[in-house]
Amino acid sequence: MRTEEIINKTLTNIYSLVKREVDGLDTGECFIELDNEIIIDIPFGFSDDIWIKDLDKDAISLFADLSDYPVYHVNKNNKTIGEITDNNQRQRRTIFNRLRSFFFGHDITIKDYQPYKVDHRENKLKHIKDRKIIDFIWYADDSEKGFILLDNGYLITETTVSNHGTGLTGLNLYESINDLTKAKGNDYFKLTVW
Repeated sequence: MRTEEIINKTLTNIYSLVKREVDGLDTGECFIELDNEIIIDIPFGFSDDIWIKDLDKDAISLFADLSDYPVYHVNKNNKTIGEITDNNQRQRRTIFNRLRSFFFGHDITIKDYQPYKVDHRENKLKHIKDRKIIDFIWYADDSEKGFILLDNGYLITETTVSNHGTGLTGLNLYESINDLTKAKGNDYFKLTVW
């Protein structure tokens, strides 16, 4: 498939396959579904052709649940872990709690680790489902994937390898070209010129 052929196609699904290696490198692969028909790969830098891929059986849909997600707040008093542990040990040594543990098998719960407040964060993936592709953007560095620009200004790309625990592997999302240029600079190239 030619790169220019993705323009005006609709992004209908994104599948992701991420493998994590503790103390090593995380690897990831995205499968971009267009018009409920074909699955493509995001190319590195500019390429005349875009690979059509087969969906890996272990890949999961990122659009399976587009609801907002909860963020739990714990440790309301901002105690250090040492302070929480010391307080827990003092409470555990009281005669009442030692008897309760001996007779009933119940240890005291550490209340500082229980949520006291829940916020909900917006799932930004709902803004890219069923959007039209209007451009392809890349930087001169061919070691990084290019960026697919959608009709609402969002951009998607993928990171195929990153250090374990960074959370960068897999799909990466930018809300606007302004966000992209803040992170990567202004020296990008565009497939189309508006």
